[in-house]
Amino acid sequence: MGNVHTFNYHYKSNYGGFSSALGGETNDLVTSATYVDMKNYDLVIGVCQASGVVSAQTLTLQMWQGTNTAGGASKTVTGATDTYLSVATASTDVLVAQVRGEDLDVAGGFRYVGWKLTTNDTDGAEKVAGVTLQGRARYKQSTLPA
Repeated sequence: MGNVHTFNYHYKSNYGGFSSALGGETNDLVTSATYVDMKNYDLVIGVCQASGVVSAQTLTLQMWQGTNTAGGASKTVTGATDTYLSVATASTDVLVAQVRGEDLDVAGGFRYVGWKLTTNDTDGAEKVAGVTLQGRARYKQSTLPA
């Protein structure tokens, strides 16, 4: 990869998921808006930021693989996770997890990747936001492919 003079020349960002009260969400879960196709990329990164996490609560960012952009037949990607345990009364953290092309179950038709952010705080009000980044494009071109 060349020098990153402009971030968007090397990484494609996709909309993620947002919540103003993660602990109040159904199933205490926020997911990426879509599962991105890895056919043209070697790396997908999920980045989530959380604030207002109360003491002794845990947030977990887990990367998932699916068979389509809606996450069909989705299952976790082994080892692609990040966990945060709050030790303060209202703390902030950034969670990051990544998937490489070789991490996917391609024999099962899995080439799409998304993320899920969960909490064990069932009545909390954590504010969270996350994005999906696709990187290491397989084909060099001025506009990154879908």
